[in-house]
Amino acid sequence: MNNMDKLDELFQDQREDFDEEPMEGHFQRFEEKLEQYHGRKKAILRSWPFLKIASLVIIVLLSANLFLYLLPGKSDKLDRVATNREMDETARFYTVRITSGLSQLQQMADQGIGSPLDLAQVKKEMDEMDRLHQDLQKEYSNNPNDERVINAMIEYYQTKLDIINTIKTDLEKVKSIKNKKNENTKL
Repeated sequence: MNNMDKLDELFQDQREDFDEEPMEGHFQRFEEKLEQYHGRKKAILRSWPFLKIASLVIIVLLSANLFLYLLPGKSDKLDRVATNREMDETARFYTVRITSGLSQLQQMADQGIGSPLDLAQVKKEMDEMDRLHQDLQKEYSNNPNDERVINAMIEYYQTKLDIINTIKTDLEKVKSIKNKKNENTKL
């Protein structure tokens, strides 16, 4: 005897249990439960328009954000603007200090510290450095996000300022030596 035969035999033996009618009021209780279930379902469905609108707004916002993110050149322009601002601030910082240092060198030359020939030589070297700076600016305008160009420009400013400060320090030493000689000769 296979399994199907055993199953058929089991159903035949207990057939009387399956022929039983449901208790009285069963259909009425079933309909009440169905109405309660449909009542909850309707309440859930009433909130669906709000959920649909909210999900639609979220999808639109995410799509717009994705579109802006993938828009070619837009992020590059923003990066370029930020880099340009930072570079402009750096250039202003060093330019003010370089200009101040050059004017101090001019004042020292006017006071007789160092010769006008030395000041002319310094100005000539500064002009050569400025030509290098012009080349760097052209390269920067072609490649504003190239770190090498940005670092080269900053290094240019730092080097120029260091040269001016070194010359100023040397001239101040000369000035202090001259002052000591003058004090010693007066005694």
